[in-house]
Amino acid sequence: MKMQSISILTPDFQWLGEIDDYESLQFTRRFIKPGSFELHINLNKNLIGTLLEENLIVLSEKKVGVILHRELNRENSEELVIRGYTLSGHLSRRLTLPPEGQSQDKVDAPIETVLKHYVRQNAVNPTDTTRIIPQLVIAEDMQRGQVVEWQSRYKQLDEELEKITNGNNFGWDVYLDEKNEKWVFEVLEGRNLTDSQEILPPVIFSIDFDNIKGQNFTQSAIGHKNTAYVGGQGEGEARRIVEISNSSGLSRIETFVDARDVDETRSTEDAEGNTTEIPIPENEVIATLSQRANKKLLELQKIESFESEILTYGPFIYEKDWDVGDTVTVQDSKLGITLDSPITEVTEIYEPGGFRLDAVFGNTLPTLIDKIKRVIEAPMLEKANVPKRTSDLVNDAGYVTRDEVSIIANDKSHEHSQLSPSSSWTVIHNLGKHPSVIITDSAKNIVMGDVKYESINKVVISFTAAFAGKAFFN
Repeated sequence: MKMQSISILTPDFQWLGEIDDYESLQFTRRFIKPGSFELHINLNKNLIGTLLEENLIVLSEKKVGVILHRELNRENSEELVIRGYTLSGHLSRRLTLPPEGQSQDKVDAPIETVLKHYVRQNAVNPTDTTRIIPQLVIAEDMQRGQVVEWQSRYKQLDEELEKITNGNNFGWDVYLDEKNEKWVFEVLEGRNLTDSQEILPPVIFSIDFDNIKGQNFTQSAIGHKNTAYVGGQGEGEARRIVEISNSSGLSRIETFVDARDVDETRSTEDAEGNTTEIPIPENEVIATLSQRANKKLLELQKIESFESEILTYGPFIYEKDWDVGDTVTVQDSKLGITLDSPITEVTEIYEPGGFRLDAVFGNTLPTLIDKIKRVIEAPMLEKANVPKRTSDLVNDAGYVTRDEVSIIANDKSHEHSQLSPSSSWTVIHNLGKHPSVIITDSAKNIVMGDVKYESINKVVISFTAAFAGKAFFN
């Protein structure tokens, strides 16, 4: 089978060549956060020298990867592994800086306008010109979506965009405009293709309809919270607390949200240039605190998701009848489950044996990194003096000490993708320890194998039969 052609470009759009004789490629597209890719290619193939850090691999204008990682294992093969994120991942290189003299960058506008505001202020037209991403432009603002009030301060830009769009039927991406030699930031709106609507042709995925296989269903209440007490400014009994809940009894699961960074005053300047702090109306403060609580509860909602391999010969055509971001109907007759779920992730797999599609419907279980970020992202109120220790930061919800941060940050992990079926996997993880290992097959089922630690950086895993999948080391 002829493989999908991949063009190689420099960041400034210099065309370096085209590759179609690689071993395999996995390209993952996501709706509300950057995607990723992994390319396997023999070291002796042409154009290997073009697969350098920061260069782009281009499948199409809307499928572009940025090379960040090169890995070569000469022990068993001459195969080079290339990894990176999609073009939208470049926004992870910026933080959301507040305007000069303000504690927060606040926006009250439709979702699309809010997203494009933060990209403009921090990557396209920032005050500090050294922060400009030269190739990046923003598509026209159509002011789509409900009006939201948002504030941000020194948050990673791509993660903030993910939070803004989470649960709102909007996504975002950066695509390539080769004609004008630009990278274009655009806000995307998913379509409603469920069986319950009558405007567009419905899309239903079910094993019974022979359009998916290897279906994996996850339903989890681990980590779920549905009631929030959100704390604003103040100390002790004087601290403002707002409760958000619609549950009671045993079903009520409570959490605390530290939002002391929400301002209760705003600065005004008179004609003579004198600055005065005036109180923000109480109803506005409570509305902002409530929004912060609802955002946190959305992150802690119950998990319901399907992961399936989409049969490419089915009745629904990928990127035409359905695409990442669309909400579709997913059924499992044996479990008696029917879900209307957004397609949050699609992985395109190109191998000599053919083309495959894997899709994720709905929200997935948080990863270890996700959990760590939730712990350390709680707002901390800075004292007048620069703190000498992490413990000098006031935080009613508790804080992570410097030692704890160091332990978390230094606890390395590694993910290995075995694209070609094999009964023996050799993995160079370079973790400098004997890590724990979890193995899954391509259908996400956990598989047991014989793990042999060759060294503190190398593992050989043996199985009774050959298969492809992933191994997670921690």
